[in-house]
Amino acid sequence: MKKLSLLPALLIMLSLASCYVGDDDGIPGPVGPQGPQGPQGPEGAPGESGYVFEYTDINFTAPDYKVLLSYPDDFEGYDSDVALVYLLWKVDQDGNEIWRALPQTVITENGMLQYNFDFTKYDVELFLDAEFPLDDLTAMDTDEWIARVVVVPGEFWSSGGRLNVTDYNEVKKTLGLPELGNGHSALKRR
Repeated sequence: MKKLSLLPALLIMLSLASCYVGDDDGIPGPVGPQGPQGPQGPEGAPGESGYVFEYTDINFTAPDYKVLLSYPDDFEGYDSDVALVYLLWKVDQDGNEIWRALPQTVITENGMLQYNFDFTKYDVELFLDAEFPLDDLTAMDTDEWIARVVVVPGEFWSSGGRLNVTDYNEVKKTLGLPELGNGHSALKRR
């Protein structure tokens, strides 16, 4: 009798063992047809593709005529980011702000003067370069500047983004940048 009860147990074990799927699943079958497209989700709020920071009361002072503009503490920059810098050059008679992209070269009485910059993922450094001694500059050339720094994430450029970087308003529109404090009164530059 004992032998008969072992036989069904052995058959059950063999049938369960044949259901085991190991690492070898065999040859895969063909890919099935594409399923239907899912429903359209709700449209989200337009987002920013870049970041803009404004710095006021910038003065280029001797001896090096450089200014370091650090990003806010809560901003995390990446090695792939690109910084664009614009100086408020003037405000026209209608109150429109005229922003100029750096580098910017100006011809003065003494020769050529260039406003330029370099950047890291932590800050932007503005500096002056001229073919004459920088100590010959006037307050109009060095004092009370307003700058906007636009940080463009690297994925914008790698996705084929095209941008006229010399026009701040186009950059603002393309990247969905927020409106910043208009109504500046600035010295009229050269």
